[in-house]
Amino acid sequence: MTSASRVDVGDGMVATVIAGSADRVLWIHGYALDSRIWTELWAKLPAWSHVGLDLPGHGASAPMRAGLDIVTLARQIGRLAIEANVRHLVGLSFGGMMALQVAIEYPSAFASLVLGAPGLGGGPHDRHAQARNLELSRVYRSRGPGPWLTELWMKSPPDIFTGASAYPELWRRLRGIVDEHTWAELGGAIGMHPLTRHQQTPEQMRSIAAAGLVIVGDDDMDAFKRCAELIRRSLRSCRCVRLPATGHLGLLERSAAVAPMLDTHFRTARPVTNAAALAEAWAMTSRRNGHGRQG
Repeated sequence: MTSASRVDVGDGMVATVIAGSADRVLWIHGYALDSRIWTELWAKLPAWSHVGLDLPGHGASAPMRAGLDIVTLARQIGRLAIEANVRHLVGLSFGGMMALQVAIEYPSAFASLVLGAPGLGGGPHDRHAQARNLELSRVYRSRGPGPWLTELWMKSPPDIFTGASAYPELWRRLRGIVDEHTWAELGGAIGMHPLTRHQQTPEQMRSIAAAGLVIVGDDDMDAFKRCAELIRRSLRSCRCVRLPATGHLGLLERSAAVAPMLDTHFRTARPVTNAAALAEAWAMTSRRNGHGRQG
């Protein structure tokens, strides 16, 4: 695998890029993390070309703009991905919800879609995670950013990091990344809400042509297991894999088991004609400019 480089991909976003002999894969991380979470998994997938995006307000990317919503961000990411000749999408947790929205916005543009423990807009929510998000906002407003927010975010419940705690090196890496998160999005009145409130419907998901693979841990929170099953039922082509003795961050906790699944999924997914996908992307953007939310 070649060395990684940091690339400004536009719209204030920065990506970690690794060239390989096979097609490009776009990776979208979870909340308060960044593209560094994928290092170990990428090492087990050396043939593929990897583009690890840092979402706005995360990693090396610019701060999140006030009021940025998931549809707008998904359209930005989708255009960037298509222009970069990306053929496969992977997302983890909130990044899974984000990758799903990219596929909804550009339903014929990608050959495959892999979602690890994805959230689902308008779907089931873990009450402990909701409570923790509110607590993070309160603490940020009273004390500002600092290691106390890392402690709070990685504390159980919710069981976001519980499975990862069984892997000391993974835990250390994740903690280091969360420690560097600015938490600036918590300074606004509504925080991350515009990126999570949009409803992702079965009708929208049925439009996606990409081959779907949903991976969820047996020990994950019930809400995410339910989201995984709802997505599996709604996508045209999708299978769901349950990883035994695995928590919420299963793609990272069980990278040795996950990598062969992803390699096979990427290789067997139908090809896409990227010129047609690019034309579709710009046509859809033109139709949507000046219009509201699309059904």
